Amino acid sequence: MFLSKKSFTLIEIIIVIFLLSLLTLLSLIGVGQQLKKARDSKRKYDLNLLAKSLEEYFDYHNCYIANLPPCNSEFNIKSEKILSAIPCDPKNNSNYIYVSDGQSCSSYFKIYTNLEIASDPIVDFIGCRGGCGPNCSYNYGVSSPNVSLDYCQPTPIPPTVPTLPATPTPIQYVCSPGGGQQGVCEPFAIPTLSECPYIFPGDSTCQSKCSIPSYRCKNSKGKYVPTKAY
Repeated sequence: MFLSKKSFTLIEIIIVIFLLSLLTLLSLIGVGQQLKKARDSKRKYDLNLLAKSLEEYFDYHNCYIANLPPCNSEFNIKSEKILSAIPCDPKNNSNYIYVSDGQSCSSYFKIYTNLEIASDPIVDFIGCRGGCGPNCSYNYGVSSPNVSLDYCQPTPIPPTVPTLPATPTPIQYVCSPGGGQQGVCEPFAIPTLSECPYIFPGDSTCQSKCSIPSYRCKNSKGKYVPTKAY
């Protein structure tokens, strides 16, 4: 008895190659998306770390540094080291965008970057969906407690269509860590600095969730502090 041998046709080989290529492509897309998420997490961590370090600087000098040292440089107060290396953007190793009032002893700071996952809900939470910072070029940032980020409005409606007055960026309300059993819904300037799990833009009631401990911020470092009048 002779065993029959079945060989692959050219079409079958092409189909197999196509399927393998498709699987490889889908795998690469998935890996690329995860890498973007990882880099965005690093950016959020970096900006919060810089904000905390700048508050330490403020505690010592009663103002903020005029210009942030280049990334990978040390950040010191006198002989005490605050950061062994200023963080850099994880994708291109560049500096984060630092803004001050230009004085040697600045009254505020703002730091900006761009998240690669533009659909990240935090972009809406901090009010940067229409762009933030210089030239409206950024979608994420942190600032000192006495100022807010520079918010930009979306592209205006053409002049031929009646326009409505610009809507101001909603205040970011969160459940503060204090307040006893009831909790307190308060405006925070930098909710991420206080590790607030939920942000309620423009809602001064925080949906009545502040009695639930898991809705409250970890601390009050990012609480809104009105600018002093001199």
